[in-house]
Amino acid sequence: MLYEGADEMKKFHLTKTYAIINFDATMCDSEVNIISSKSFEAVLVQFVRQMRLEKSPIMDDLKGVRVQCILDAYKLLLLWDYETVKSKNPYLHKLLQQQDAFYHFTESFYDYWRRLERFGFIASQKLYAQNARTADLIHVAEEFNQSILYLYRTITQHIIERDFLVFRQLPAGVNANIMMVSHKFTSNPSYASLQNVGFITNILTRPPFIVYTDSNTRKGLFKPLDENPISKLSINKMHYFVYPIKVGSLLTFVYVHRDFLHHGVALSNLFEPASFQEFSMRKPDLLYIYGIKENEYDGKYTYDEKEDLYIGFVSRETKNDYFGYMKKMLLTLHNIYMIDHNQLPIHGAMVQIILNNDHKKHIVIIGDSGAGKSETLEALRKIGGKYIKDMKVVFDDMGVFFKKGEQIYAHGTETGAFVRLDDLDTGYAYQKIDRAIFMNPNQINGRIILPVSYYDFIMLDHQVDMVFYANNYIETNQGLHFFDNAEDALETFRKGQRFAKGTTAEVGLVESYFANPFGPVQRKDDTDIILKEHFDLLFNQKVMVGEIYTQLAVVGKHMNGPELAAKKLLEYITK
Repeated sequence: MLYEGADEMKKFHLTKTYAIINFDATMCDSEVNIISSKSFEAVLVQFVRQMRLEKSPIMDDLKGVRVQCILDAYKLLLLWDYETVKSKNPYLHKLLQQQDAFYHFTESFYDYWRRLERFGFIASQKLYAQNARTADLIHVAEEFNQSILYLYRTITQHIIERDFLVFRQLPAGVNANIMMVSHKFTSNPSYASLQNVGFITNILTRPPFIVYTDSNTRKGLFKPLDENPISKLSINKMHYFVYPIKVGSLLTFVYVHRDFLHHGVALSNLFEPASFQEFSMRKPDLLYIYGIKENEYDGKYTYDEKEDLYIGFVSRETKNDYFGYMKKMLLTLHNIYMIDHNQLPIHGAMVQIILNNDHKKHIVIIGDSGAGKSETLEALRKIGGKYIKDMKVVFDDMGVFFKKGEQIYAHGTETGAFVRLDDLDTGYAYQKIDRAIFMNPNQINGRIILPVSYYDFIMLDHQVDMVFYANNYIETNQGLHFFDNAEDALETFRKGQRFAKGTTAEVGLVESYFANPFGPVQRKDDTDIILKEHFDLLFNQKVMVGEIYTQLAVVGKHMNGPELAAKKLLEYITK
């Protein structure tokens, strides 16, 4: 069954970097149907065009051979051996005479297909339980993967006229398969273009999921708008997917243009998805449209008071093809919401540590991107085995402090982590390859997104026991330093200094208010009131507040600096 509007969606959408397959409208249930489809032909034509543009030597050997001849040869080789096809089809003689070139062409074509980002989707209906097609989601992806492998193996073995002796079960079908349901969340006419779009209810991924994007850093600050431009946007609802997620406690609808769909899929490793039951009967707290056409609203956000809705916008420009624009706008909207509700957004990392004597410590390390927060806590996990019974991540990048009675508590926002590969121990990423999503792993600031916690845990009320500011640039100081009073602490925390490591466009020693350019910088006056209240309460309750020297940006110490800081921290919490 198709959801409303699904039958209007294209059976197959192909660009130079990705392909989207509508499994409800495309017959992909057999090798014959696949190789006979217009979709297969479209990929072949695009591959040949690229090979010719690149002036591949393979195309020199196949000069004058039409794409239709190659396609016909593949159809016949799916059923017959090479000599039979060659002897009975003289019009293919020119192609089949070049057996070696044809083999290398076929291998290259297979590799080309697998280098594309490949997404499939199927549809569900509101009338049925949303798990009714879960088996179909998995079965369709598995069947398509096996069909592509069978096509490749059968045709290639026929071309080289011998059987393979080694078989590699590569992810040759889709990298991700998506199940969607049409959904309408408001009758407000201003939001009409956003209604009855496909909402993602389930995602199947086939790790390792590797994405190569046009951009590898994020630039600038997100800025507020004085108006709500929703009704002015040109939205083709057939080109968007909506991922309903929970950013901390906030229900969020993320509209992702198909050009940025890889970032939408990557959200599944970072935030808790919202089930159909959780979002079907209520409006969201946050709304994000990632990939709009209109550049004038790029990197902007607004608040719709009537709808009580915080909304962010990022345009479809290639510079925005970086997961940082997905993640950080969502966290900015979350943080603005929290500031308006008298809670303090924290840009940092927090862990719950259970020592061998069963004492619990909740430790927070605050700092902007590249300050060494996560790296120090990971080093603590690594060296603390003899003293630490358990260590759980509450948040890896963004959380929130709130008052409960006379104590400060914290919640997390994400269940995953978006981490620089360069800052991880060699081999760590490969240990997590079965669940990881990699982004530009061959480049500076290459990233990995992987699950690190679970939602019910990050949303517990975690009492704050220790708070540190991550200093990544001072070489002379080592270990820890504690502040005697809130005023001295706030001077350091407000300044938010760090040495930029290339995670954004910033260079050298930079500052950002409270190390958090995702809400507090934009709402500095409001945040400062909340900040002082919370820090006064921390000191009143004798919570240890200090500075930890990660040395992550000090030349030659980016690996052992966090480890040295972790050793000092371990000594302190175990004495």
